[in-house]
Amino acid sequence: MRIPAPAGFPGLEDLLGTASDDSKARCASLLRALTDLYLQRPVHTLEDDHYYTELALRLIDAADVLDRAALAARLAACPSAPLPVLKRLARDAIEVAGPILQQLPHLRTAEFESPTAADTRAHSQVIASGFHRTQPAAHSSHPMHPAEPSELSELFYRATAPERRLILINLEYALFIPTPSFPPIVGTDIRRLEAVALHKPETLTRELERLIGVSQAQARRIIHDELGEPIVIAAKAIKVPKVGLQRLLLVLSSCLGQWADRLHELTELYAEISAEAARKLIGIWRDAERGEGGRPRYGPVI
Repeated sequence: MRIPAPAGFPGLEDLLGTASDDSKARCASLLRALTDLYLQRPVHTLEDDHYYTELALRLIDAADVLDRAALAARLAACPSAPLPVLKRLARDAIEVAGPILQQLPHLRTAEFESPTAADTRAHSQVIASGFHRTQPAAHSSHPMHPAEPSELSELFYRATAPERRLILINLEYALFIPTPSFPPIVGTDIRRLEAVALHKPETLTRELERLIGVSQAQARRIIHDELGEPIVIAAKAIKVPKVGLQRLLLVLSSCLGQWADRLHELTELYAEISAEAARKLIGIWRDAERGEGGRPRYGPVI
């Protein structure tokens, strides 16, 4: 029986309910990327913990055993990992539960009603003697490797609004992603951007291309994104004032006809994310457009 998607993640049920290899790979990639970003952040708010936990529990159910084992090996070494996620992994197959139970023996599977007596005995033996099996995480079908900017870029664009928010909130602390430099932005640049949006929206692409250093195709993608976060990211990176962002959103909403109910949420996101996170994501977009030979690799994410 399929469990309804949590209310905080509209659209996630469609992704998890499909059986295609592409959707499964996307779930696994998203789970690893969100976990990487989450673990690098030194402090989490209760809301961030809630978002990560709720999403991780759904994505875990869509992941195969090797991906779950890789996740368990990472979270077992993190003392601040969310308890509901640890409990879910601790009652999984022994390959998954092993690292959790070895590091956190108090998460005994008896209280989680393991399905068979054999499973309970296997889990109890792990607690008693330590986990010595070869870890399948090292042989995952999606092994850890330096992530390509194009992978990170597409992962963001294909994410839902809550997923994007979680990525952005934690991206500031992603040490494996450098912060690119930006040319100085002056007040006249910002006023020109606002004026173009208000009076000549067809030239907004060219102005955005100039200000944040992306290609024309990338600038168009930012402007025409269905959810609206990319233009918020661009505005944050070049320090467009909040009132200026609101004018941009109103213009784009009237052109695209699909952001009206999200203007408040996007404005709140602008205040919540850091300029550092916004610039890192724009750096990812820039690098994703480079030729294969000139493309830098970041640290392990996906």
